[in-house]
Amino acid sequence: MIRRYGKAPFHVLFLHGGPGAAGSVAGACQELGQYIGVLEPWQSKKSISALIEELEEQIRDFAQTPLTLIGHSWGAWLSLLYAAQHPQQIQSLIWIGCPPLEESYAGIINQRRLANLSEKERSAFRLALDTLQDPSAPGHSQALHTLDLLAQKADNVCPLEEELEIPPADEQIFTSVWPQAAALRAQGTLLKAVQMLSFPITLIHGEQDPHPPQGVSAPLTRLQVPFTEIILPRCGHTPWIEKYARADFFRPLRAVLNK
Repeated sequence: MIRRYGKAPFHVLFLHGGPGAAGSVAGACQELGQYIGVLEPWQSKKSISALIEELEEQIRDFAQTPLTLIGHSWGAWLSLLYAAQHPQQIQSLIWIGCPPLEESYAGIINQRRLANLSEKERSAFRLALDTLQDPSAPGHSQALHTLDLLAQKADNVCPLEEELEIPPADEQIFTSVWPQAAALRAQGTLLKAVQMLSFPITLIHGEQDPHPPQGVSAPLTRLQVPFTEIILPRCGHTPWIEKYARADFFRPLRAVLNK
C-alpha cells in the first residue's frame, strides 16, 4: 500500500517507524504535500530483506528517481539499508529521530525514557518490554499497546492533541523485524552500510529525544561520512507533532527538499 500527497512528480518518499507503525508519518506527509509530491509507503513484510524488496517495488511503480528518502525512527534505518543496496536510486537521505547506529548507545534510550515516566509507569514499561522480548510469553498485543502509549508519553515534550491519532503498531511486523534490526546494529552491519553512502545526509533530531543524537552523529563523524545536523530545542522523537518545534521542523525540511 502507498499513499500519495500533493502532485506528481513524486521524488520524495517518507518511511514510517516501528517497525510496523504504518500511518504514523501521515501528518508530516500531509503538510509537505501542500508544497511537493510525497509518497508514504506502508511496510507490510516481516523480514528486513523482504521490506527492502517491497520498498524497491514501490519506488519502481510509483516514484521518479533519483529520489530523497526521509525516514523517521526505524524508517531511517530502512532508508539506510535500502540506499546501500540501491545507491543509483537515491539523491539524498533525511533521518528524523534516527536510533543509534552503534550498540554502545542503545542502552541510553530506555534510561532517558524511564526518567520521563512515573514509578508506576516505569514498572509497566519494563514489564511490557520483558514480555515482548520473550517469544513464549503471553500477552504480546497488550504489551505492545502499553509500550506504544508509554513511549509516546516519554518520547515527546508537548505533543499536539490532533496529531496523536495514529493506527496501532502491527504486532507481527514488530516482533518479526525488530530483533533482526537490533542484530544488524549489534553486528556492525549498519555501520558497514553507512560506509557505502555517497550522497547528502541530513539529520533532524529533537533535543529531548530519548534516542541520543550522538548515537548517529558520532559514528558518521568517525567514518568521515559528510552530514548536516539540525537539533530542535523543546522537541522529542516526533518533531511534527510537537507544539513548540513543529514550525522549526518543517522550515529546514522544506529548504532541504527544495534544493
